[in-house]
Amino acid sequence: MTQLITQYVLIIFLILGFGYLIYLLKDKEPKGREDYYGIAYGILNTLQPKEATTENVKKIIRAVAEAVNYVELNYKDDDNSFKEEKALNLSRTAINALNFSSDITDESMRYIIRLVSVTLPPIDKTF
Repeated sequence: MTQLITQYVLIIFLILGFGYLIYLLKDKEPKGREDYYGIAYGILNTLQPKEATTENVKKIIRAVAEAVNYVELNYKDDDNSFKEEKALNLSRTAINALNFSSDITDESMRYIIRLVSVTLPPIDKTF
């Protein structure tokens, strides 16, 4: 009788172990290929749970990229700190137009602006 109970307890532990293994293997974070330079996960943490989608992250990055492109085209000769502030203001306006209920911090926006500005084509063609 005790041998039968021991077998049932071991089978239950085996089933619980497999269930826990499946739980650990389940992917709950953004995919690595969709985590643009590690900022997608940071942006998703600042958004409300209903707004935290990769599509919204793409919209935010596109809005920032358009603002940075506009600033680089129209303020070529100005100081980089001025251009960053201008891009921050334009990005903030563009993101507010997307009607998110949560707020993205200025520091996160600055990181995105700097990353987008690095991806711009070089102005000086001497390289």
